[in-house]
Parts: sequence; C-alpha cells; structure tokens
Amino acid sequence: MVEVHVEPGGLEFGPALVPFSESRAQIEALLGQGSVEKARLRLEELARQPEATRDGSQNIWLYSRLGQVYLALDDAENARLSFGRAYAIEPRDREVAAAYSELLESGGERERALQVAQMLLLHHKPGLDAGQVAGIYDRIGGLREALGDHREARAAFEMALVEVPEDKQALTGLLRAVGELGDPGDVVEARLKLIQGLDDDRARSMALVALGDDWIKSFNDPERALDTFEEAVAQWPQNRHAVERIAEVARELGDFRRVSRAYFTLSMIAEQGPEKAEYLIRSANVARTELWESEKALAGYRKALEYDSTRLDAFKSVTSILVDARDWAELEASYVQVIAANSERDDVDPNLLGVLWQKLGDLYRDHLDRNDDAIFAFNQALEYLPDHAGLRSELIALTEEHPEHYETAIAHLRAMGQTPGVQPAQWLDRLGKVYLRQKNIDHAFCVYRALRASGARLDAKALGFVERFDSKLIKPIRGQINPSMMRRYIFTPGLESELNECFRLLKPPLKEYTGESRSTYGLKRRDRVKLGDNMAFSNFYKSVGAALGYTELPELWRKADQVGLVNGALVPEGLIVSEDLLVSAREKHIAFMVAKQLFLFLDPFYLAGILAQTDLEAILYRAVALVRPEVDYAASFQNEEAFKLMRRAFKGDDLARLKRVVEAMLQGRDELALGPWVEAIEDTANRIGFLFCDDLGVAEACLREEPRCISQRSIESRMRSLIDYSVSEQYLSLRPQLGIQVA
Repeated sequence: MVEVHVEPGGLEFGPALVPFSESRAQIEALLGQGSVEKARLRLEELARQPEATRDGSQNIWLYSRLGQVYLALDDAENARLSFGRAYAIEPRDREVAAAYSELLESGGERERALQVAQMLLLHHKPGLDAGQVAGIYDRIGGLREALGDHREARAAFEMALVEVPEDKQALTGLLRAVGELGDPGDVVEARLKLIQGLDDDRARSMALVALGDDWIKSFNDPERALDTFEEAVAQWPQNRHAVERIAEVARELGDFRRVSRAYFTLSMIAEQGPEKAEYLIRSANVARTELWESEKALAGYRKALEYDSTRLDAFKSVTSILVDARDWAELEASYVQVIAANSERDDVDPNLLGVLWQKLGDLYRDHLDRNDDAIFAFNQALEYLPDHAGLRSELIALTEEHPEHYETAIAHLRAMGQTPGVQPAQWLDRLGKVYLRQKNIDHAFCVYRALRASGARLDAKALGFVERFDSKLIKPIRGQINPSMMRRYIFTPGLESELNECFRLLKPPLKEYTGESRSTYGLKRRDRVKLGDNMAFSNFYKSVGAALGYTELPELWRKADQVGLVNGALVPEGLIVSEDLLVSAREKHIAFMVAKQLFLFLDPFYLAGILAQTDLEAILYRAVALVRPEVDYAASFQNEEAFKLMRRAFKGDDLARLKRVVEAMLQGRDELALGPWVEAIEDTANRIGFLFCDDLGVAEACLREEPRCISQRSIESRMRSLIDYSVSEQYLSLRPQLGIQVA
C-alpha cells in the first residue's frame, strides 16, 4: 500500500516520466478500458513528481482520481488520505468534500466528517437545488445523531424538511430524534409529517398503526388510538395488525360491537379456511355473549363451519342456540350440514361423524317424533361407532317392537351378542321375543333353547314354550348334506381349505403307518357289527352316513370295555363302539356320537382324529420338505419310515398336486401352527353331531362322556361355541333345508 501524506510537501512518488497532460490522457484511457490497477500505478508514478511542478487544478484532479481508484480497489484508507490531500488543496471543491466527508465517517472520524459537511453547506448552499441542500442536511443530521447530539440532529432534519417537505430520510430521522428527546407531542407531529410524506398505502397504514400505539402509550388516549387504527385500515384494508389492534383496544374499552366487527374483518382478510373459521367464531362469540345477538352469532357460527367443518365448538354453540330457541327444524338442518361437510373430507374423523349421526338420531326421536329417521341416523352412527353398546341398545329399543323394523332389531341384537362381555341373557331373550312377534316359531325355539343351555333361568312362559317343541324323538334329516352346504352352513372359519386338502392327500400313504391291527384291541371276527341287523344303532349309523355322503361306511366293531364310539385307527379302517351305545343308548346320544365320528372319519380330518397335534405338525413339516426342501421347518417328527412312505407315495401328478396345495398353504405364513385348525375341526364335528341330535343338552352330555378329545379347550368353552352356532344365521337358515325345523 502506498503511503499518502497530506502535509505540505507530502505525497512524494518520484519524478514523472512524461508530461502531465500526456499522463492524464493515458490514465483516463486506462480507466475507460477498466484497467484500474494499471491506472493506479500510473497515478502513483505521476504523484511522485513534486506538487510544485503542477498547478492547483492538476493536483486536485490527481488526488481525487487517485482516491477514486483506491475506492474501486477497496482501499478505503488510502482513498481517505488522497481525498484529504485534495480537500486540503481546495476545500471548496464540492465533489471532493462530499467524498471526503463520507470516507471520514466510515473511518470513524465523525467530528471531522461533520466539519467537512458543514463547510460543504457553507460554500455551496446558494448554488445547490433544494434536493441537494436537503441531502446535506440529512447527512449533518445523521452525523449529529451518531454523535449523540439529538437536539442538533433534529434541527438538521427539520432544515432538510424545510427544503424538501416529503424527504423520507429526514422524516424518519426526525422521528428518531424526537423519540430520543422524549417529547410525545413532537413524536406524534413527526409521525404525522412522515405519514403525509409517504406515497405508498401500506407504508402509510403501518405508520398509522405506530401512531395509534403512541396515542395509547404516550397520551393514554385509546379512543384516538382506535380512530387512528381504523384510518390505517382505510388506507390499506388488508392491514391485519391494525385490525387486531382495534379488537384488542376495543375489548379493553368495552366496545364489543367494534370487537365483533374487527374479528369479522379479520375473517375476510384471512386466506385459509381454518383461520377464517377461527375469526368468525371469535366474532360470533362476542355477538352472543356480549351483545346478546343470537341470530347474528348463529350466522357467524354457521359460516365458520362452512370453512372448517371440524370446529365442534362452533357446532356446539349452534346447537345450544337452536335448542334454547326450540327450533328443531333449523337444528336438523345444521346437523345435516355439518355431517355432509365432514363426510366429504379426505381426513374423515369416524368418531366425529358417529357422534353427529347419534345426536341427529336423538333429535329425530326426542323432538321431531320421526322414529324412522332416528333409526336411519342411529344405523349410520353405528357404521362409525361399531363398539358403542349404548347406541346399539337405543337402536334396538326403537326397532324391536315395530314390525317394519324387526330385521334391523335382529341384526343389532346379533351384533350385541358379539360384543365382548355381553352375556347371553342380555340379548337372547330380546331376540327370541322379536322372532315370536314375527311368528317365526322355529327361530324363537332355537333362541330360547340356547338361552336355557347357557344357564339362564327362563320364566314359566318361555320355559313352557321350549318344552312344547323339545321332543325326545329325533326328527330325521331330509336329504344329503353336500360339500357346498358343509362349507356354507356348517364349517367354522378356522377350517382352512388348504390344510383340509393337504391332510386329505396325506391320509392314503399314512393310514397303514398310523393304523393298528384288530388284535391290538383283542377284536375277533365275531365282534364285527352287522349293519344289516335291525338295531337302532345300525339304522342311525346308516342314515347318518347316507346324509354325510358315504357310499361305503367304515367297518364297525363292538368292544365290551369301550366307552362310546371311537376311530380305532384299524387296518382295515374301522370304528369301535361300546356295548352300551350299541344296544341300549338313547337315540339322540347315538345320533350325536355317530354323526361326529363319521365326520372325523372323512379323509381331510382322519389324521386329526387319531393323532396328537404335535404329530400332525411334524407330518405337515415333512410334507413341506417334500416339495420345498429349502424351507427350514424344525421337525420333531423323527420317524424316517413315515417320511419314506410319503416320498414313495408322492410321484408325478400326485407330487404336483401336493406341491400346489403346499404353496397355497404357505402363502403369507411365517410359521405352521395347527392349533386353530384342530379346534375348528372339533367345533365343526360338534356342529354335525348337534345337527343330527338336535339337542344342546344331549350334545353337552356326549362331550362329557367322550373317551378321546382332540381339542385343548374345556367342555364349557366348546359348548359356548356350539350354543353360539345354535342361534347363528347359518344354523337357523339350514334347519328348513334339512327339514328339522319345528312348527
């Protein structure tokens, strides 16, 4: 950096190489070409020549041009020294003085900068226009302000405003100065001058808000402040801050009409629906609670709900106003409006819609005496609130005694029965009464029979009704229970078709492996039961078998010490029956046991009826390994002989069939667990037995006497499942098809 000294005889750079005029021309050319660095070098070379070799104008040009070059090169220090030298030579040069003053200020020499600015004004004011003079006063005011002399700063800014009344820099400077001096009246006057000088609506509006705050803080005049805020809104209607201040100050003054109007204005300014709704609700709240204008408030709440249908506070206010007015028709319209608005939302709130439909139903029932509409509304509510027990009970109460709504009552009574914790007595008795009103005797009989079996005490009338149709004789099943009927009306949900088919395919290769010879049981040829003998058991055995689709019944063997009827897993296949069951058992007991065991004897369920669940799972693992060796299911079944039998049996088409079944079975599974399937087999077998005996008491007695049970559940649990089935729509609709209905 070149050191430049402003003392006389300073700024010595060395002898000039060329005449001054030629150097000046070259330098100007370099600057014109943008070669600032080269121009600096030439200027510094030129400046090395003693000042005495140049006249005053040449020196002023040299040092001012050198200062400009230093500024272009961001060398503020040398620029200040260069302009300082030029100013020392000629302090009346306006451009030099102006630049020098700015450089002194930026360098922190505010006092010296102020002096230069004052000299500039002294020497040049007569020759300057008003704007230029105002600019110098603005500069002097700013320097005075920076030096902490706010009074003199104020005087300078006021002089600038004398020259140019709309000078914004002077106006803002004056506002700052009077604010520092602490004269409230002057602050207001300064703000007014500033506002009058602003040509932008928004700027004037914001300045008026500041002035309104001054009326409150400095003069404790909220009324003048309100007027000023409203003038601010008039200047720029979108000035939200001004409207908010109106609401705040008007509330403090108790001017609630202004408050309500301000909130309404804010709702018009707001862009988003939820925000518009918020301000409308505020406006309506004031109108309702402070101005006692319910109609106006009602209109505001309704408009808010159009913008944001989830605002339950607004809706509660609407309902409260209309209930107070007992305007049920308008209340209905409001419910319909808010339900429709919420139903169309992408983020539907099911709980909200459920409550709204419920309240609309209450309105129809309690005030409009429109029960059909109430039923419709409650039905809609339950679509969104399916676990609402109280609501369901209200709906049942509306429908269970009206013929046109019996089916609705039945549907909801059944749904009530599926609710956890609801006891049979809480819904079966009501369901039975609806069936009786329908004159559906068979359905009513089944319901009250189930209620008795569940342990509930029936009144004398209901008990007599059940006993009237509870015959000790069996009503034979009409026709055959085909596979489609089985799947639709009897199978339980856990009876998976893929597992059924898989174990159907596995039975043939394993029946001998799992079987026992007759000698194991001590059975002789004479123990074989001749089905042609005219015995009740044989007749039931054949009729049940025919109904289940058997073309050839399993062989039947009597055994003196056998209990009941079991699959003996014999080779050849056969069932073993006790002497008591064969000779002296009652018909219904025979029917239940025979039907259940013949169902379990069917190929898909045969292995489940004779093997433990762990053995079934092991066999299933082996079946998977046959077609998917890469699937790693740890098997506890270690008998290689059975695996060899399976491998020999499944070749060609048989293996392809097994593979298709296994692939379908594994779809979406992480593990193979047969518990639910085995329990489903047990429940379905019990259903089959019940269908043929048609007696829940007999079914329970047979379950308690069974010598072998494939289920892990208690008898009570299995009976609960059977009782539930005995009143199900599946079972009730099957009875007429089988010809076992009463009446």
